[in-house]
Amino acid sequence: MKKLNIVIVAGAVAVLAYMVVRTGWSGAVQQLTAVRNVLPLLMGLSLVRLALQTLAWSTALRAEGIRAGFGELILARSSSRGVGYLSVLGPAVAEPLRISMLRDRSSAAAAATLIDTGVYWFSSGLFAILGTICALHFLGGSSHPLPLIVMVTGTAVGLFFIARPKPRLPGLVRRLGSRCPKFVTKGIEVEAAMRDFQARHPQAIRLILVLDLLCQVLIAAEVVAIFACFGIPFHPVMVLALEAANRVVKMAGGLVPARMGTDESGMAAAFVAFGLPSASGLALALARRTRDLLEALLGIAWVSWRSRSAKTTSEPVAATQLASA
Repeated sequence: MKKLNIVIVAGAVAVLAYMVVRTGWSGAVQQLTAVRNVLPLLMGLSLVRLALQTLAWSTALRAEGIRAGFGELILARSSSRGVGYLSVLGPAVAEPLRISMLRDRSSAAAAATLIDTGVYWFSSGLFAILGTICALHFLGGSSHPLPLIVMVTGTAVGLFFIARPKPRLPGLVRRLGSRCPKFVTKGIEVEAAMRDFQARHPQAIRLILVLDLLCQVLIAAEVVAIFACFGIPFHPVMVLALEAANRVVKMAGGLVPARMGTDESGMAAAFVAFGLPSASGLALALARRTRDLLEALLGIAWVSWRSRSAKTTSEPVAATQLASA
């Protein structure tokens, strides 16, 4: 796996270098200037999105009677997201870490946290469908519409099964029988807890969905910021189509740590496909990467400081216990 990651990263960096060479040094300087100009705006949009996501998570926790400070939740989300961003496994690392950072409330908060994540992915899927439809419209049906149609259909089917209140894993386990993987069997309890939350707190689910849809609007606003920075005329259909392409690029680079090189080359190619300058796509990806790296470093620094503080606090307690024994 490590060798494969190295090959993937090397290939992505090579494509990125090729795009920079094609753009030229003047284009590269223009990209860096655009990143410097647009980064404060992207940071502001990211902070608002972080606040909305944290409010959604807090709503899910309060529905289960779990109280946590808003600042504590923001730090937990930022830290876990930073670790997940730099890891190959991504959400598989970030979500357990986010739950564990609630300490003694972590076991009770698991279902609510997974609900928060699931609803966010649901809102992202809705925007992906809308953006893909916009891409089909913008490209005039294109000469190869089948991949886009398959993506829309697959995403819609997935969202349909997620939205249905009936659990799906028990039936899958029965069909697979002894061939069923253990992690699928263990997932039955998790799905049951999430479906139970969905049935008991429909108002909370609706509020979380509204907040997450606002987050998707803020993500699309980052594309608008780049267009405004370069003085490029834009249309909402184009913005949504490019944001759908961004989601495809993220999925394609999911196995690469920090998606190194894949975001830049992918967004540059997406902008070219829509008849836009590749420099704009590179600037958007670079600005987002700079923002994400800053957030990741701050989050990891917080995790490190918190772990060190917990260790320092536990040492005197252990020494006192030994002395009394």
